[in-house]
Amino acid sequence: MHIAVFDDNIADRKQMERLLKRQSDRYQKEGKEHFYIDSYGNIEALLRFPQLYDIIFIDMCGEESESEHFKNGLDVAKILFEAGGMKNVVMCSSKYNYRELAKEENFYDQLQFLDKAIRVKDLEECLAECERRLGSPIPTLELRGETETIYAREEDIICAKADGPYKVSVFFTGGRELSIISDIVNLYEECEIFDSICPVSQSALINVMHIKSENFTSVVMDNGMTVKVALTFKGNIKKVKQIVAAKEQV
Repeated sequence: MHIAVFDDNIADRKQMERLLKRQSDRYQKEGKEHFYIDSYGNIEALLRFPQLYDIIFIDMCGEESESEHFKNGLDVAKILFEAGGMKNVVMCSSKYNYRELAKEENFYDQLQFLDKAIRVKDLEECLAECERRLGSPIPTLELRGETETIYAREEDIICAKADGPYKVSVFFTGGRELSIISDIVNLYEECEIFDSICPVSQSALINVMHIKSENFTSVVMDNGMTVKVALTFKGNIKKVKQIVAAKEQV
C-alpha cells in the first residue's frame, strides 16, 4: 500500500511516519502488504503525482501557506479530488477542526478524520476503513503530456484523435484535454485494460459509454465532439457495446 503524509510541521510528520511504519510491521507479520511511505512538507511536491497513493494524510497548520490558494489542509484535499482517482484522504486535525470545515463546505463524506495527537487505535481503525474503501483495484491508465500527467479511469476517457504522426489529443470528462507523444495504435493497446474503448478509424478512438448519438459516418460524443467513423471500423462500435452490456449484466 502506498501512503503519503503531508504535514508542514516536521515533528508531526516524523511522528506519523513512525506510527505508520509500526503499523506496517504489524501488517507484514499478519501476511498483509506492507506500506511504502513518502512524506512531504511542500504542497507542490505532493501535487506532482498524488494518484500514486492509496492513502494521503494531510495537515497544514502554518500561519502562512506557500500559496494564496491554500489557506489550510482542506484546500489541498479539494485539489486532490479534482485531480481524480482519490479514495482515501485523511484530515489530521490540530490547529484546524477539519470536521467542522468540511461540513461547512459540504465536503465531509469524501474525507476521513483523525485528531492529533494520533492514537494507535484510531489510526488502526482509519487504516481498516481505507482498505475497505479501496476494495478491488480500479484499472487506471497513466497518460503523460509535456507538463501534466493524468491518471485516467475507464469512464474518464471520452475520445482521442491523432494530431500528426506522433501526437494524440485525448479528451476527458470535465472538459479536460491532454496532448501526448504517441499514436492511436499505441494508445489503443494501452487502453486494452478497458472494455469500452473502441477504434473508429486509423486516427481516432472513442469510449462507447460516452456516445450521445451516431449515424453512418460519425458519432457525436457527450462532450459535443463529432468523431468520424471509417466504414471498415463501423462494426467495432456494436461489438464493443455488446461486450460492455454483457459485463454490466454479470
